[in-house]
Amino acid sequence: TKQEKKQHAKLLLSETTTMPPAFNLLVTLKFTEEQYLQQFLDFVKPLCDYIKEEEPETLAYEVIMSDQDPLQCMLFERYADKENAFLKIHRSSKAFSDFRPKLKALQEAGHVQLDGHSYLDSMVGFINRS
Repeated sequence: TKQEKKQHAKLLLSETTTMPPAFNLLVTLKFTEEQYLQQFLDFVKPLCDYIKEEEPETLAYEVIMSDQDPLQCMLFERYADKENAFLKIHRSSKAFSDFRPKLKALQEAGHVQLDGHSYLDSMVGFINRS
């Protein structure tokens, strides 16, 4: 019944509120030319594949493309928590260690500008229906 579903949802919410809020990192990347955007997509894909298979506490990791600027994308990262899932597991992985110098080289050459911001979940609204 509807009432039972609501009670179950309240129970789940009360159980999950004792956990730290999910940590989200949104990084906007603005490239100077399409070739550098393509290079980024080519070298970020193995990282995305690795994360999907090996980092279950990384809840989302996706490159999303601007619908207004063909040279801009955003890296949407979502972790179960900041201390363990992001800092301890993700940032110390070999896949991340392989990826980061490639992105840094594009930055230092002036081919991409990054603008990153981090957020904690507010528990208002939803991000996944499952």
